Amino acid sequence: MQPDMRIHADRKQEYRRKGYWGDATLADYWNMSVLAVPEKTAVVDQQGCRLTYAELDARAARLAGWLCRSGIEPGDVVSVQVPGWSEFTIIYVACLKAGAVINPVLPNLRHDDLGFVLRKCESKILFVPTFFRKCDYLPMAQSVLNEIPSLQQIVVVEKDVPAPDGWLTLDHVLEQSDPLRETRRRSADDLASLLFTSGTESFPKGVMHTHNNIISGIKSFAAVLHLTGNDIMLMPAPVAHATGFHHGVTTPFMLGGTSVLLDRFKPDAALSLIEQEKCTYTMGATPVVHDMLCEMQQRPYDISSLRFVLCGGAPSTQKIRKDAWDKGFRVISVYGSTESVPHTVSSPEDTLDKIFMSDGRAVSGVETRVVDDKHRTLPFHTEGEEASRGPNVFVGYLKEPELTAKALDDDGWYYSGDLCLMDEDGYIKITGRKKDVIIRGGENISSTEVEGILLDHPKVREAAAVAMPDPRLGERTCAYVCLKNATDTLTLEDVVTFFTERHVAKFKFPERVEIIGSLPRNPAGKVCKSSLRDDIRRKMGTGDIHDGEKNGKTIRLHGKAS
Repeated sequence: MQPDMRIHADRKQEYRRKGYWGDATLADYWNMSVLAVPEKTAVVDQQGCRLTYAELDARAARLAGWLCRSGIEPGDVVSVQVPGWSEFTIIYVACLKAGAVINPVLPNLRHDDLGFVLRKCESKILFVPTFFRKCDYLPMAQSVLNEIPSLQQIVVVEKDVPAPDGWLTLDHVLEQSDPLRETRRRSADDLASLLFTSGTESFPKGVMHTHNNIISGIKSFAAVLHLTGNDIMLMPAPVAHATGFHHGVTTPFMLGGTSVLLDRFKPDAALSLIEQEKCTYTMGATPVVHDMLCEMQQRPYDISSLRFVLCGGAPSTQKIRKDAWDKGFRVISVYGSTESVPHTVSSPEDTLDKIFMSDGRAVSGVETRVVDDKHRTLPFHTEGEEASRGPNVFVGYLKEPELTAKALDDDGWYYSGDLCLMDEDGYIKITGRKKDVIIRGGENISSTEVEGILLDHPKVREAAAVAMPDPRLGERTCAYVCLKNATDTLTLEDVVTFFTERHVAKFKFPERVEIIGSLPRNPAGKVCKSSLRDDIRRKMGTGDIHDGEKNGKTIRLHGKAS
């Protein structure tokens, strides 16, 4: 696959001249760590698997040899729907050795979303678990294998549940394959990863990053936080998420540090691993910090090794940050996106005012601006859209030139769609979003996608999905629904059943349903979602709406999904 990547010639020259870009690839950084610290622990997972750099390198070399003998050519895409297990890192490093592009896939994607991603990437091989979080992946894997023309092979990763006879397993590949003796040479400007993100559109977008994009972003980020090979990183986020992939897996091996992976976040498990492995930092969305704080109120944990907690991916309140500091968590805010890997951060040396009240400032090599609708720079303390430019910014959406041109201009500026304020020192504070996205615990949910599914329900005439505030997750999805017949009823349980039957990822399910007579619209006919957001905030603040309560011609029903 030869994707159309936007790498501006002048900016490429500038980034190379300043040392942000070079000739080394991620495979080179891995190999340097193996040579430097072969006996050091590279990765630990919650199931007790612990691999040194030398052990992991040997396994990855065997898998890379199998990939090459299976027909994987440099630039081919390998998709990996594996949770936070040590096997993910083995597969990732094997892809680097074979010259393949890794496509991490969230474990919670089901048939339709998974098929879309694989078809878009023209993936040749898919790695899946046998079983994870009540999901049997093998029927889904067999189905997509039959439907995706490019897909040649499924490899099953067994953890606690063995695969039935007839399935090719990772363990079998590692036992039977000869190692790849020499890493295939790739350019640092070649595509390294494809992570998918949902935005305002109703379908996911494949975000393309080169080796240089990833390396430069991590090096600048690590420099601000004084990260070194002595650090031990606990990653509670999915490794297929930008946070988990870049900071939970790639950053540690680039530095020669240790990666501690959680396949499913639970606050007691996270704190126990910090205590057991002497983790020096961790990173997650606001719910991670919230839940660990609540857990520490129940029993004590020794977190003296923890230098700080990086918090990003969902709005965090000043109160949570202060409460965390009181409990020994030095919470430091970061901001970024899959397209522009966290590019602002509060330094540990910043004043508490900057740490509590901002989302940091740009790291070395990255520029940030606040702009109006015509992309003109606004004065300090004036709300506008956040834009960033730098060697870390992605090089386009896979096979989506129009969307790429909309988000990434000719001068290399990426327009995030997020609203923010900037002070005279360059610190920004995210205040909202232009784009219609619900951020549930760090996961982006396209309201357009949710609305499209709701409109397929036989009882639904109109639908609008908006964010409702949640003290733990930041936001949850509330669906405003107009029914075709006034005598019809539609409960939250009905909606959950419908979404389940459609094989929709559970985090996209509406968690409250409001039945209304008609959607509020402006003179142009556009739905006034601000009115709906105000409405749900008012109701949640007063608690005056109950299931089945009637208000004029409107029947409102609400509830909460498990």
